[in-house]
Amino acid sequence: MRWIALQACISTEPGPAAVMDEAAAQRALSCIALGFTPRVALVDEAVLMEVAGSLRLFGGLARLAQQLEQQASQFFESNKVLAHIRRAQGATSLIALGRLRYLSRQPGAACKRVAELPMDTLTAARLHLGVLERVGCRTWDDLLRLPRGGVARRFGAPLLAALDRARGHAPDTYEWRVLPEHFDEKLELGALVTHAPALMAGVERLLVQLQAWLLGRQSGLCACKLVWHLDKRRDVPPTGELVIRTAQPAQDLRHMARLIAEHLAQQRLPAPVTALSLQSLETEKLVDSAAASGSLLMEARQQGDSALELVERLSARLGQAQVQAWQPRADHRPEQMQRWVSAQAAIKSIAYYARHERARGLNYIKNEIKTEALYPTWLLPEPLKLATLGDSPVYQGRLVRLAGPQRLEATGWLMAGDASGARGKPPAIRDYFIYRSLQAGLLWIYSERLPVATPQALFEQPHAWYLHGFFA
Repeated sequence: MRWIALQACISTEPGPAAVMDEAAAQRALSCIALGFTPRVALVDEAVLMEVAGSLRLFGGLARLAQQLEQQASQFFESNKVLAHIRRAQGATSLIALGRLRYLSRQPGAACKRVAELPMDTLTAARLHLGVLERVGCRTWDDLLRLPRGGVARRFGAPLLAALDRARGHAPDTYEWRVLPEHFDEKLELGALVTHAPALMAGVERLLVQLQAWLLGRQSGLCACKLVWHLDKRRDVPPTGELVIRTAQPAQDLRHMARLIAEHLAQQRLPAPVTALSLQSLETEKLVDSAAASGSLLMEARQQGDSALELVERLSARLGQAQVQAWQPRADHRPEQMQRWVSAQAAIKSIAYYARHERARGLNYIKNEIKTEALYPTWLLPEPLKLATLGDSPVYQGRLVRLAGPQRLEATGWLMAGDASGARGKPPAIRDYFIYRSLQAGLLWIYSERLPVATPQALFEQPHAWYLHGFFA
């Protein structure tokens, strides 16, 4: 069996502004360790991991330890916590823990042999250090040389049991840490808070714990709920809440923190706040877990915010009705091929289709480009009737035809407008062409195909040309 002992040493002084203390750092480190092995235990000041079943998955003990330290360092660095990760390993848990304690006292020292470890690195021996020192027992090996019966009578059975576990003669039994299915933590504030933006100090502490929980669950957050508990002495509702949703599941919660800050800036508290609660509402398992990538994020993070993050932040700041996005519609008429809806309502479907289009592969994308290549980027609110030269349209000079015709037809019952007005309109029968203009670029122009009653009508009624859109 292989064991790893970890300890996160916080460099900053504890205080109200600190994001986490030593105990919170060890809990967060244990959550990160759960992303590498299900056998994780909090023992005294350290985190113990049994990694025998994970070595093949991560490519050996050295690579597993490297990825573990890298992810832990990224976690503390992203949350602006100055922490130093100490690590030791051994064939048993007590050997790994003893080596970790030895290295914490003498940083940079070479790892000693098990027999040479000092007695104070063994938890069960700390109650008897004075007596052991007087009888000449300064290392584990010195204690093992004593008669077992005398040691049991003088120091008790727990010390012998610890030695047997350290030598591998007895199994290690720990209460393995298991993360709950849903995150739900409450934080008591040190002072009453009367302004909503000031709640962000407590929110950031809760988000750090939530991020560690997500890493242990190998999941990304899609929605969470923030609850603030109001002063019970006031005649107001006991709590207020805020639900925040994102389009893409993420483990990096800096974007979530910005969204919460935008919403809190618009909140007015009816009474002082005494405590905060943070709950996870929706999570999603991530394929890019600790075993697949050394990155803390789902993908390697690029500089700046993504388009989806920008839309979410603008919607939180300006209001959902002020930020809109387009959605395609299954309609062959150019004016009805898309509609504008609230970006917050459409953003999930945008992310969903983006992920699935990437999954379908390059051939699907090429086919989509071929079929939609004839449609312009911008449509005019009303088609503009063009002048003609002979039987050709003119717009800011002569035009050169590049492609067409593409024939579209809409009968009366398909045309836009109310039922009575639409039925009274003639059917729309159009031939669309792509023309090039030296001044205006690529144009989308159509000519009306009028119904012909007699062969002579074809020559009596000239074609009418209309400008309907522009290509980017």
